[in-house]
Amino acid sequence: MQPPARSLQTQARATAPAGTFASTRAVRSKISDAERAASYVKQWKFDPKKPHHPLRAKTDFNGPTNRNVNLKNSMERRFLQWEHQTWGINLGWTDDASPATAARVSRWFFTRKDTTHPIRYGDKIALGYGSAPSYIYYAHRTVGIDLDWSYTPRFEWKLLGGKIGTQVRSGDWLAIYNTETKQPLIYFDRTVGGDIGWPDSETWPDRIADVAMRFLRDHWKEGVAYLISLA
Repeated sequence: MQPPARSLQTQARATAPAGTFASTRAVRSKISDAERAASYVKQWKFDPKKPHHPLRAKTDFNGPTNRNVNLKNSMERRFLQWEHQTWGINLGWTDDASPATAARVSRWFFTRKDTTHPIRYGDKIALGYGSAPSYIYYAHRTVGIDLDWSYTPRFEWKLLGGKIGTQVRSGDWLAIYNTETKQPLIYFDRTVGGDIGWPDSETWPDRIADVAMRFLRDHWKEGVAYLISLA
């Protein structure tokens, strides 16, 4: 006669190594932290008011205008645009997120050698805004985020958030990842310069009131690793 299922479970717990169940819980917690961190890293949308169309590259800003997009952030809830800054790179936030504003700042674009097929998660691309110098790239600055402008494409960006190799579509929440610094671009509250940054910034305050930002600061590497592993 077979023992009841509950007895079998009790016996299994009794005979299992002491750390087995604790280890299982720890692994589940780690996965949960990675997924949660990934959701905070995925804080950008391209063209959210025109969702579900594939994103396509062009050779420069003067290419097809229907391939231009705007860029909205989930933390700021406004669009990132060219904006004069006394300190740091000339990037900042729009005053609002109205349809008129969305149309006005639809000046972001992508460049890569293949301009025929849609951009896929994990593709290496150049990211530009407006006319020359268009392209942003990783570069050290003494004030503000380590970014600068280039007249030529700098292929050091990847879009992460869906399965690697699948099409990126407008309105998808995604991460904008830089392959030079190996970090995602994020909203970052600064006293000077535009409010964008990298997670390894030394200027994070010791006490962050926002729970999501505090979690992102502590777990962003797990979130990025999770997104890169989506195959």
